[in-house]
Amino acid sequence: MADESREPQEVELNLTPMIDCVFLLLIFFMVTTVFTSSVGLKIELPKAEHWQKIGETKLSLSVGEEGAMELNGRVVTKSSLAGVLMGVKRSSGAVTLIIKADRASRHEHTLDVMEIAKGVGIETISLAVEKSGDADE
Repeated sequence: MADESREPQEVELNLTPMIDCVFLLLIFFMVTTVFTSSVGLKIELPKAEHWQKIGETKLSLSVGEEGAMELNGRVVTKSSLAGVLMGVKRSSGAVTLIIKADRASRHEHTLDVMEIAKGVGIETISLAVEKSGDADE
């Protein structure tokens, strides 16, 4: 009967080790997380009053001020452009190329790209422009 007269004892949970583990996990994930940033070319398109919107396309080539190029976000060189264009054309079936040439880039870079694209069999080549303030869609 002595057992019935005893009051139940309160059990205390020590949460300190669990909190320490949570903070260690938090610090681990903060330190090991990699934030990716889009490095891409910074392109300033020329302005145009008369422009036409092109339907869906799968090939987009950016030409930087110094002639650096990216095809669909992938860095390419002028010498490897023909092979890469041919491969992408075969895999996607795209026959339209949009060239986003920086307004300060040399005209020679754009012409070289157009010549290479025509040689590979790209049927339509368009130049991307920035809309003028007063142009209608």
